[in-house]
Amino acid sequence: MRFPSGPALPLLAAGALSGAIVVAGYANSAPAPASPPTRHTGHTAPSPDPAGPPASMARIAAALGCRADIILDAQELREGGCTTRAGVFRILTFSSDAKKRAWLTEAQAYGGSYLVGTRWSVTGPSRNALLPLRDSLGGTVESGAGHGHSP
Repeated sequence: MRFPSGPALPLLAAGALSGAIVVAGYANSAPAPASPPTRHTGHTAPSPDPAGPPASMARIAAALGCRADIILDAQELREGGCTTRAGVFRILTFSSDAKKRAWLTEAQAYGGSYLVGTRWSVTGPSRNALLPLRDSLGGTVESGAGHGHSP
């Protein structure tokens, strides 16, 4: 049996890991602890969430010049993909940066190139294919080590 390699492997891994995160998220979900009451003195406004909202699937796809087909729409993550002249892109948005980082740590073991932002990640065919997207959305380009090649 021959296993996929090359550009298809990170995309296959992305889909499999997306499902694993959803299952793990539901298995590990518990009600959030109640927040302790806070006292406002009126002198300062509460700080906004420093992470801010993630870029939407539609915004990321528009920056790529395509329309994303939604593959998975769950509470913990949303996954979509599209194809442009530069290649196949997989777009993921997450409910938290911790979930994004957990997914990314697992996905990078399979190699590939990733553009990573606040609660979102885009898997692309190469680092160079992700650079124009980084210019329009921000984020950082990360690469996975990969397991090597099979004969």
